[in-house]
Formats: sequence, structure tokens, C-alpha cells
Amino acid sequence: MNFALLSLCFMLGSLLLFLLAVRLRRISLRTVLPPMGLALLVLWVLTAVFDNVMIGSGLFGYGSQTLLGLRIGLAPVEDFSYPVCAVFFVPALWWIAGGKTPMGIGASVKGSGIAQAPSGPAPVIRTGKETP
Repeated sequence: MNFALLSLCFMLGSLLLFLLAVRLRRISLRTVLPPMGLALLVLWVLTAVFDNVMIGSGLFGYGSQTLLGLRIGLAPVEDFSYPVCAVFFVPALWWIAGGKTPMGIGASVKGSGIAQAPSGPAPVIRTGKETP
């Protein structure tokens, strides 16, 4: 298996999880896509800079048999798929775990079928070694 195929699998998985989260939490794509696009652009620039520095300094390298051969500077294009995965996966995981939706838009955790912690005082755990 080469890096491109592996990256494609992770990008598709991240995208599917993102679409599931958007559907469950009723999040408007118009609300989330612009900031996600900006985040992706920033991550691509950081990937280009730091991958080139690390590869150029000899910190690590890639075997050419597992790469497509296209590079941006010294960095293989496959490295630029990881930010795509992160931009879709991280917010999706946050929303599915019950985190706030952007600008309060979307279904609440209570109405989304997502388990939430019970409210009220914390239960007291008795160990049997308490003093009266």
C-alpha cells in the first residue's frame, strides 16, 4: 500500500465522520466551511514550511517506492493530506462528543441523541473507612 492510497482512506473516513456530525447536530455548512477553509490553508502553509525544513535537515526522509513522486519543495504531496483529515476529523469528533456547535447554531446535546453527563451534585463514594 502506498501513502496516497492510505491518505485517501483517512480523508474519506474523516469526511464521512464530519458529514455524520453535521447531520446529527444539524450544523449549517455555510457556517462552518469558511473557517474550516481558512484553517486548512494555514495548516497547508505550516506543513509546507516545516516539512521542508525537517526533510532538508535530514530529520527524516521517504522511500520513493511508496510515493507518487510529486513534491512541493522537498515535501511529498501525500503529506498535505494530513491537514485535510485534521480539518474534518477534529471538529466532527468535538461535535459528536457533545461540544458546542459554532455560534450556538445546531441541535443541543440533549436533542441529538448523544449521551451527556448527569446534572446535579456529584455522587459521594463511600469507602467504609470514614470517621463518624
